Amino acid sequence: MMSQELQAKLVTSMENKYLLQMFELGEGLVYYHNALESNFVILSKLRTAADKLRLTPEQITLLEDVSIENQQASKQASIYSTVLSGLMDARGTIINNNMNVLLKNLTIINIVFLPLNLIASIGGMSEFSAFTQGLSWRISYGLFSLAMVILGWITWWWLVKVLDRNQHRGRRKRA
Repeated sequence: MMSQELQAKLVTSMENKYLLQMFELGEGLVYYHNALESNFVILSKLRTAADKLRLTPEQITLLEDVSIENQQASKQASIYSTVLSGLMDARGTIINNNMNVLLKNLTIINIVFLPLNLIASIGGMSEFSAFTQGLSWRISYGLFSLAMVILGWITWWWLVKVLDRNQHRGRRKRA
C-alpha cells in the first residue's frame, strides 16, 4: 500500500518531502470519504424514490447492495484516514526527535571548537610571537597545535561526562 511505502522511506529519511506526501495522501482520503458520504445521500434518496422511479425488485436489490458497499467503503476510508493521521503525528515526532539529537551533536561540536578558535586567533596574532621569541617557529607552533588538540579532547571528554551525568539524573527523577 502507498502509506506503507511512505512509512519505510520516512524511517530512513529526515526530509520533509515524504511527510508531505503522507499529508497529500491524507487529504486525498478526506476528499474520497466526503465523496462516499455524498454518494450515500444520493443512494438513500434513490431508495426512497424507488416507487416513483418504477424500479424493479432486482434493481432495488442492486441499489441496496451498492448502498451497503458504499457504506463499507466510507467506513474503510474513515479508518485509513484515522490511522494515517496517527502515523503522520508519530512520524513527525520521530523526525523532530532525530533533529533534536542532530542539533545536540552539532552543539557539542561547536562547544568543543569555540575555545580552540579563540586560542587559534590569539596564536595567529603577534602576542604568541612575543611568548615564543627564543624558540623555533616549528617547535612553538607544534606545541601550540598539540595544546589545542589536548584542550579540545579535554573539552569533549568533560561535555560527554556532564551530559551522561545529567541523563542519569533525569532517569532517576522519572523513576
